[in-house]
Amino acid sequence: MKNYVFLPLYRSFGFRYLVSTGLIKHLAKRFKIVVFIDIEKKSFYEPFFDGIDVIYENLNTKKIDEKKNSIFLDYIHILKKFTCGQRENYKNNSIHMWKVKFNEEIKKKKFFFIYFIGFILRNSKILRKLFFNFEKLIDPKNIFNHYFEKYKPKAVILTSYGYDYDQYFVRDSKKFQCKSISIIYSWDNPTSKGYKSSESDLYLVWNKTMKDELNIFHDIPSKKIKVCGVSHWDIFFDQLKDREILKDDFYKENSINRKNRIILFFSSAPRDFKNSFKIIESILEKFKNEKNITLVARMHPHYMDDTMCDKYLKNKSSFFINQLKKKFKEKLIFKNPNIIKFGKNSSEVFYPIDDMKELAKLYSSANLFINEYSTTQLEACIFNLPIINAAIGNYRNTNHNLSIYEQHHHLWNLKKYEFTKNIKDYKELHDEIKTQINNPKELEHNRKKFIGVFLGDVKGKGSENIINNVNDLI
Repeated sequence: MKNYVFLPLYRSFGFRYLVSTGLIKHLAKRFKIVVFIDIEKKSFYEPFFDGIDVIYENLNTKKIDEKKNSIFLDYIHILKKFTCGQRENYKNNSIHMWKVKFNEEIKKKKFFFIYFIGFILRNSKILRKLFFNFEKLIDPKNIFNHYFEKYKPKAVILTSYGYDYDQYFVRDSKKFQCKSISIIYSWDNPTSKGYKSSESDLYLVWNKTMKDELNIFHDIPSKKIKVCGVSHWDIFFDQLKDREILKDDFYKENSINRKNRIILFFSSAPRDFKNSFKIIESILEKFKNEKNITLVARMHPHYMDDTMCDKYLKNKSSFFINQLKKKFKEKLIFKNPNIIKFGKNSSEVFYPIDDMKELAKLYSSANLFINEYSTTQLEACIFNLPIINAAIGNYRNTNHNLSIYEQHHHLWNLKKYEFTKNIKDYKELHDEIKTQINNPKELEHNRKKFIGVFLGDVKGKGSENIINNVNDLI
């Protein structure tokens, strides 16, 4: 009889990352998988487990949220954002960003002394350990105990280092000699989600930087952390050799003159970056008389959410898209992501894995990449594209320019590599487009150096390394 493995699924990006690794199918050969989901969303998950013998259990996040609903736990949640370990020359720069981002909420809720307490915790490992144990005392307990008693699983596999609902699985797993494995699916997680709420037996991360962040900022022993690479980028490294074929296919599919140069623009979410459509319009206005330039735009998934666009842009994205297409015709092509929505929340969207192939084709075809401080700038770097970060406008309801986004630690880390051009106004954007599109090799050395440091010898090996490390533990 097979042993059981628990798999809590409620993060769309984390789930996509797991699917990209092939780990689920691999585990199914050795274990019976118990999937924890909000049971009303079962129909969404079932196709991904076609042909796999799984058991579905109700995660019931609504019930957990009700147990967590208190002003005191809200205070602890925000305090954790300001809590982390540090060393003299290694500190989490995101703390500066949180002071701006949470300023109004902290004032409104009168969360007194939160900055001071955070400062004290950052400077004392002993106090952080006490804080870690204190959170366990006040948090809801034994939420999944009965499932561990029922199945006696060999392992629980998570997509975080211990936050949201994952910590409840990890805490309960320790009572039943069950191994916990945290597969970190995004490069910003260790510096943006707050101090750990639990400690797993194994952590699988993208690179050495993330390993250091977990070790220093979260007081997690280095021996528990393994560098694996980025599983959903494996396809990029595999398809680099076919770049010219992909480019030819894209030009033919979209009836673009092969002599044209493509400017690729990827937006970020409208909550923070409200000028994405204006950026598209300004570029096309500036270069409208240059017949050999085509702009290909891909909007963030939140632009597909009419409620969100109405809230932040005062109209649906289709309104702006139709206006721009009517005005600029064949000079503008939208290649928005195909997404599967499986819940009411804006975060409950799923990118099909085939979308990575579409991205590879877009990057292969472009001459210049413009984004708004997105992870996609790293992907463009793999394809050696000149990269511009556009920070036009103010951050939320503040007087800070959007370049304050650079205060996020994961973005702050990039500055030393100098492989992007970061701009703050339209004139600077237009000038930089001319420079980069005519001199694409200006920062080529920096881009290649960054990828070499960021991924080292694990380029294209993410899925393989994740599966091997999981096998080694269980």
